[in-house]
Amino acid sequence: MQYKRIVLNEPHASIEGLYDNQLSFWNIDERFINDIVLKWTDWHTDFLFHGYRSEKIRTVRFPYSRFIVDAERLWDDPLEQHGQGIVYKQFDGYTRTVPEENEAQLLGLWHWHQQRLRENLCEGALLLDCHSFPSEMSDVDICIGFNEDWSTPHKDTLELAVNLFEDNGYKVGINEPYSNSETPDCPFSYQSMMLEVNKRAYMEDSSLHLRQNTKFKCNVRAVFQTLLSELNMG
Repeated sequence: MQYKRIVLNEPHASIEGLYDNQLSFWNIDERFINDIVLKWTDWHTDFLFHGYRSEKIRTVRFPYSRFIVDAERLWDDPLEQHGQGIVYKQFDGYTRTVPEENEAQLLGLWHWHQQRLRENLCEGALLLDCHSFPSEMSDVDICIGFNEDWSTPHKDTLELAVNLFEDNGYKVGINEPYSNSETPDCPFSYQSMMLEVNKRAYMEDSSLHLRQNTKFKCNVRAVFQTLLSELNMG
């Protein structure tokens, strides 16, 4: 499948802003950091999904923690009723009270990220939604997600991704344990595919250090570079 451009979306790789009084509004203690932030940040994804260089590949990285703004959430997201919309208000027993004027600022960061995605996408592009997930969520090593709509990636693209990871020893889940993929509103058509990596496949949970998992023939970064190379060649 030939793509005019490949856009890497990295919305959850940062922890910036958590100690900024104008952005955070969380009661940050040791448990909040150790049991929530460390668990739900997509550590090293801004390394794993890099390494292959091409003028056709663009990266859009959100520079703040998801606990400041979740740049991936939908406008009027169903999770809003649970306090986990674009601006989280509740999470695992913690409550966040955000003044109205500050919430407007935070929502502006969401719009800014969406606009950057739109500016980098184009007709015939592929958006790759880059994430990781906690080890206890699933025995799947690589989750490939997509929407059942106009943005569904081409069958050849899905098969390429699945085969590359499976050939290197990874257990692949299709829309499992997560489904769907980011699709910012654009006046043109493009495709979108989410890639979620189980943290145990590439890092130590206790130290957050990258590691080589010897059960796989090639590490995640190397397999993803091959995927980008194949997609770029078309």
